[in-house]
Amino acid sequence: MNLKRLLAIVLLLVWVIGCGPKVEKVSGCGRSNTYDQNFKSDIAWVVLEWNCKPYGYGSGFLIDKEKGAFYTNKHVSNMFDALGKGSHKIFFNGKVYNAAIVRPHLLVDVALVKITDSFDFSEFPDTAPIADSEPITGDSVWIEGLHPHPLNVREADEADGFKFLALSVYKDHYRLSSKENEDKTEIVFEKFEALIEVADTNIKIGGQGQSMVQDIRNLSNLYMGIRTKKDHRFPFGGLSGTVVRNSKGETVGIMTGESTEADYDKDKVQPLGNGYFVAERVYKMAAITPIKAVNDLKKYLD
Repeated sequence: MNLKRLLAIVLLLVWVIGCGPKVEKVSGCGRSNTYDQNFKSDIAWVVLEWNCKPYGYGSGFLIDKEKGAFYTNKHVSNMFDALGKGSHKIFFNGKVYNAAIVRPHLLVDVALVKITDSFDFSEFPDTAPIADSEPITGDSVWIEGLHPHPLNVREADEADGFKFLALSVYKDHYRLSSKENEDKTEIVFEKFEALIEVADTNIKIGGQGQSMVQDIRNLSNLYMGIRTKKDHRFPFGGLSGTVVRNSKGETVGIMTGESTEADYDKDKVQPLGNGYFVAERVYKMAAITPIKAVNDLKKYLD
């Protein structure tokens, strides 16, 4: 075989190998590590998987694209202690990554998590700027997050003019059966407006455990109390850890918890006499951690 013919065969093999079908990575659960998302965002869905299914979840948002780092709530990252390596996932712009905790804040309900797989940060959007000043009482803010919504909530929102983008994560990625997902829950990217009702207030955040340290947290942490303009229709839980922005798109806080006080539609109250009444339950009150309280966490990325 002469040298020219050998070189031609080698080049042909290189072409065949290089132009072959693209093979997607497959997780230990036998699934592709991708899902359909036709828009880009700095918002992530933070998930703890058990038996290849979502067991617990919250939201997060990108704070360092080159290091694949995100802020979320500490009570979301606490779930990571429950199960072993490989169960912690970050769903971000159409790809599913393994994740780990970098550092939880000692007092504030915020944690720093990062992607542990290899990734191309040039595919990530730029991080949003941090606001120089905090919002004050009466200011508008916007909450953006990825949150599982049952079909009836999605339909009710759409009827009221709120059509949020839905991602087929439960159906096509997790392949949940109709029995496993009876209410046809799916992940939606929701964005809604809220007003700052109180700028600095002590709010006891549930799910943090009972200890002297937690008592100190409850006394020392000041939150922004908000009231959403729309009824969220069910608890905010899965939005924990997502970003809150001002009218300029700057980050002002992190969604942290909801009020333990039952809220109701005051325009639809039916008096029963003797001070009793019937009213429709609404979900509008929540608490935000000011972003200035957690910026020191980023030093642990160095």
